[in-house]
Amino acid sequence: MKDLFIKLFFIDALAELFSPVLFPAFPEIRYVTKPLLLILLMGHIAQENPKPVLFFTAVFALLGDVFLLIPGNNPLFFQLGLGSFLIMQVSYIRLFAKQASDEAWVPAHARKPLAGVIIYVFSFLAFLNPYLAGGMKIPVTLYAFALGSMLYFAIRLRNQLIVWGAFLFVVSDSVLAFGKFYYSFPGISTVVMSTYIVAQLLLISALCKLQLKK
Repeated sequence: MKDLFIKLFFIDALAELFSPVLFPAFPEIRYVTKPLLLILLMGHIAQENPKPVLFFTAVFALLGDVFLLIPGNNPLFFQLGLGSFLIMQVSYIRLFAKQASDEAWVPAHARKPLAGVIIYVFSFLAFLNPYLAGGMKIPVTLYAFALGSMLYFAIRLRNQLIVWGAFLFVVSDSVLAFGKFYYSFPGISTVVMSTYIVAQLLLISALCKLQLKK
């Protein structure tokens, strides 16, 4: 059945976002709903465009989700989640760069956005730096540059769904970092997950429609 996995994804996304409100006594529900998001998107990839590189990207996104879902304050799981998402970001960068390989590295339409991305990454890192423990400074810096690079290469590709997906990914991870290292405001989890869910959906569904270059 066409789009079955996307329809199931929407149902699971609603469960993921609203279960903490509807079933606050059962937080364990998220141990199912959150990993299931990427599993369903992997099913969509298998149905629409079964390229190994897309599976590779989705697998590390799934690993990142699982590691960040593990309860407790053990920094190892956060670092493993960050590392998994870093590999995912590098994979997205490679995909975007391959699709736009015939263009200049900094085409005219991407010059101003590139400057904006660089300013944002440096500014956000400068803001976070005083609140980062010594062991987190390098991993967070590496991830921030990978995240900014992913947004730049998405802009360079000039696919609106991919650009919006990358932008929402930056929003999601920026809010997550803000809450993790500076201040966690009420409803932050909903902001992080809603933007993340839409970002992954846009990126993967758009990449499935492309005839990906090897």
